[in-house]
Amino acid sequence: MLRLNFIIFCHLLISFQVSAFTNINDAYPSPKLKANEIVRLQLKAMQQNDVNNRGIEVTFRFASPKNKIQTGPLSNFIKLVNNPTYHHLLNHIEATFLDLKTDGSQAIQEVIIKTPKGILKGFRFFLSVQQGKTFKNCWMTDAVIPFDVLEV
Repeated sequence: MLRLNFIIFCHLLISFQVSAFTNINDAYPSPKLKANEIVRLQLKAMQQNDVNNRGIEVTFRFASPKNKIQTGPLSNFIKLVNNPTYHHLLNHIEATFLDLKTDGSQAIQEVIIKTPKGILKGFRFFLSVQQGKTFKNCWMTDAVIPFDVLEV
């Protein structure tokens, strides 16, 4: 029973950290945020995406400068997220976070999301601590790569 209570407490604590932003639109890169918190914020934003693509816009804030070179401006990023590879992230029902893997200033966070249709999709977030002047010491997302989820 004690173990179950501890697990519930940890789940609530993690949920609280992300929901500490009363409005996801107020979330911006900060050296205070950890790699897994960045992914949680991005996924929360995607889950709450609206017709004005505010969720995608918030997610784009946490894309590293290197990532933005690849994706282009926000208008291109919106198209990218809406394509068949990534559209499952939008308005997903839930996300399950696998163990965070870190190696110095690099991190990989794997997540399995459940779509509104109940389909499970995996996404691997690659993050790094920024060294440039603008986002110095901030974790930001360099890439997101989908992976297959084997259902048992």
